[in-house]
Amino acid sequence: MMLVQSNLKQIMHAVLASVVFACWSAGAMSQSSSTITEARVIESEPVYQTVQITTPTQECWQEPVRVESSNYSSTPAILGAIIGGSVGNEFGSGRGKDVATVAGAVLGGSIGHDIEKNSQRGDGRTVYEQRCRTVSNVSTEERFQGYDVTYEYDGQLFKARTKNHPGQTIRVRVSVLPVE
Repeated sequence: MMLVQSNLKQIMHAVLASVVFACWSAGAMSQSSSTITEARVIESEPVYQTVQITTPTQECWQEPVRVESSNYSSTPAILGAIIGGSVGNEFGSGRGKDVATVAGAVLGGSIGHDIEKNSQRGDGRTVYEQRCRTVSNVSTEERFQGYDVTYEYDGQLFKARTKNHPGQTIRVRVSVLPVE
């Protein structure tokens, strides 16, 4: 008898759980139901967004650069001082001869130095070095965003944005909810 009562309790629990689930499902379904139908499209406008695009570009050019020769020599100044000193030594006598020798050496050294500088002016050359800079090029572009669609359903106008052109009708989901 105990075994029958235990089985009966299990069966009653299973039936009760089924009834509760069925009632809950029916209540949930009666609260909300939806259907898919067609609505008439009134207007469909493509939507674009203007976007700025920045592209870095490197610009390079060859720039002339003057390079001077570094072949400077002291020989002309020394030689000029020796020659100037010798010439100065030929003039005067006594103490005047020493002054003329020193003056000739200084003047000859200066002349020799100037001759060396003048001869190097044409000794330089022009080379070309590459120079570069980065420049930002800005352009604009129109990017497609979708369609702004105005449609009519049940005498009322609605708006939506779609990815694709809807054509003459648009599919809509209609939900019905009870008023409490």
